[in-house]
Amino acid sequence: MERGQFNEHISGQLNRNLEALFNQVLEMGGLVERQLDYLLEATTCDDRSIAKKVKQLDKIVNREEMEIDRLCAMVLARQQPRASDLRLIIISIRMAVDLERIGDEAVIASKLSSRMAKQRVQCSSLPGFKGLVEIASCGVENLKKSLNAFSCLDLSEIIDIVDDQERMELVQKHALAEIQEAFEKTGHSPEHLMEMIYAVRACSRITDHVVNLTESVVYLVEGRDIRNMDTVKLSEFLDGVKE
Repeated sequence: MERGQFNEHISGQLNRNLEALFNQVLEMGGLVERQLDYLLEATTCDDRSIAKKVKQLDKIVNREEMEIDRLCAMVLARQQPRASDLRLIIISIRMAVDLERIGDEAVIASKLSSRMAKQRVQCSSLPGFKGLVEIASCGVENLKKSLNAFSCLDLSEIIDIVDDQERMELVQKHALAEIQEAFEKTGHSPEHLMEMIYAVRACSRITDHVVNLTESVVYLVEGRDIRNMDTVKLSEFLDGVKE
């Protein structure tokens, strides 16, 4: 599938609406990318002002989701979309939901740097920090890959995202074990440790939603629903994409 297929309709208005839908999803994705970039910067630099930007952007992201819903409803109500168009509409709604939830999780994770900065505690001094940064960084990188794949309708950049997710699950497990061990020792405030737990889990959920985005892009490009594939079938499918 090529993106130009969505501009081959007799109806010029339908062409414009589908292009607007594409651009709206990418615009929303770009805003969420900025949220994650701010989250990572705020966490590593202990910058409360940058953490606030994550929450400020969240309001705009929520409006973007509503606009995508409006565009999808308009196309369905006023035009006669064909099968490939319907796939675009379906995954646009799905992607908007996942992007909005990524933004919500970024807000939750950003509270760590905001509250630690207020108490003059460096996030890097807390157990689990290394794992948190690794998970957040993976979320940023894979979100960009998913959005690029959507923009170009090309799956070549996203074939490793599933493997990354399995690795992030292990990183999360180790980070939470490190934090749990710290509860049994002195030197760290339980309140600070709980904040780190919330941040780690929020970033882990971000990577989950990025996988959902990837699955949506695969459905758009290939017409295959891979959400319920087991590991073996999914690996075979992704190997086929590589070829």
